[in-house]
Amino acid sequence: MDVAVKKKWLIGSGLLFILLNSIGIAFEFYWAPILPALAVLFLLALLKLDLLIIVLVFLVPLSVNIEDVVLGMGLSLPAEPLIIGIFLLVIYKFTIDGTYDFNVLKHPISIAILINMVWILITTFTSMEKIVSFKFFLSRSWFLVVFYFLAVVLFKHIGAIKNYLWAYMIPLAFVIIFTLVKHSKDDFSQISSFEVMAPFYIAHGIYAAAIAFFIPLLAIWTILGFRLNLNFSSVLLSAGFLGLFGIGLILSYTRAGWISLVAAIIFGIAMLFRLRLWHMLGILIVLTGLVMANFDDIFFQLYQNKQNSAEGIEKHLESVSNVRNDVSNLERVNRWAAAINMVKEKPIFGFGPGAYSFTYAPYQDPEFKTPITTAFGDQGHAHSEYLNPLSESGWIGLFSFLAILYFVFQRGLFLVYHGRNVEVKLMSAAILLGLVTYLSHGLLNSYSEQDKIAVLFWGFIAMITALDLYHQQNEDTAEVID
Repeated sequence: MDVAVKKKWLIGSGLLFILLNSIGIAFEFYWAPILPALAVLFLLALLKLDLLIIVLVFLVPLSVNIEDVVLGMGLSLPAEPLIIGIFLLVIYKFTIDGTYDFNVLKHPISIAILINMVWILITTFTSMEKIVSFKFFLSRSWFLVVFYFLAVVLFKHIGAIKNYLWAYMIPLAFVIIFTLVKHSKDDFSQISSFEVMAPFYIAHGIYAAAIAFFIPLLAIWTILGFRLNLNFSSVLLSAGFLGLFGIGLILSYTRAGWISLVAAIIFGIAMLFRLRLWHMLGILIVLTGLVMANFDDIFFQLYQNKQNSAEGIEKHLESVSNVRNDVSNLERVNRWAAAINMVKEKPIFGFGPGAYSFTYAPYQDPEFKTPITTAFGDQGHAHSEYLNPLSESGWIGLFSFLAILYFVFQRGLFLVYHGRNVEVKLMSAAILLGLVTYLSHGLLNSYSEQDKIAVLFWGFIAMITALDLYHQQNEDTAEVID
């Protein structure tokens, strides 16, 4: 946008702001104080879209979910309306206006994402719950447009990646401190840990998943900060955040969150030995085959574990494999079995994106039902990032999602092993490790359709794409988005 035009917009917006406030005061419109914030957001959208994205990322951890705002749907305020607004603006600015870098669309990760979205759209039309599936498609669309396709071009400058990360970590640190203060009033008891992070995060699982994303990154910045040319104060700041985030994760009492760090450590060791992706996939396939071949014996051994979720970290961790009388674990098994039964009936198209919660009830296996099982099927999704798309969009839906992950790790590992400099290598490693924490957590839970995690999941994938597209060759000197 031309500088003279920007000045005219600035002056015009200022005069409009004064006029609207004057009218609001005259007519006792008490919402007038929000006009400055709306005016600032409007100006940022027009003049500095990259800064608006950072503001959005900062607001996401602090947003509060309000139930049944419109058409029975909840809304995360103030983040979600802002996401939708940016989504509409980007559709105009980068497609109709033609200013987008369409090389992004040619990248293997982007192609895999678009194929997955096409299939989600197709299964929306074949869905058992078409309105629900259409809402799902729209929600996934604005998350992808804002946090992936827009973010990739924002990340043409590697400093923008760090700004994005800090924009989420700083408010998350506030939430952790807020949570620890509240939790301390109950002597950090396990029972109060489940919802003590409200109203910012609805439960301890999503809270722990968000924290775990950053622990590998902060560990790398703390341990290898000087190799990244970070000054002492930056290393000290990273160490402080690492300690705070570590305490937050431990006291969240989220078993999946703890295990996700173990998975990241194992993946980190594999990277140290420079294992190729096909090596890792081969090991994973062999281990999966062994588990399937010996499933009955393994299940019998797990069934002997009677340790319920209990106070104390050690006992709580032991309970993760209790499939005998731990209600939380048993209900997950019930949901997984229902998802498998559903895909047996509709293996190609599934029941429709987002439709699991409305259709799984008849597919529950009686032997897996628990005291918290509902016959109405109104208690959420399949508790798995992998069984959700399988039951909702069939095998093609699952494989197209796995294809995204394949290209992310294929390109990410290439950057780790052959990056053009130390910063690109270590940043790529940190991003992959953060994704590993969530993808392992995703075996037990599914949060990627919520803004708190979507901003990280798709944002981290956008970082890999941008590092590969813009920072593996000569540094791109393109202008920041305006």
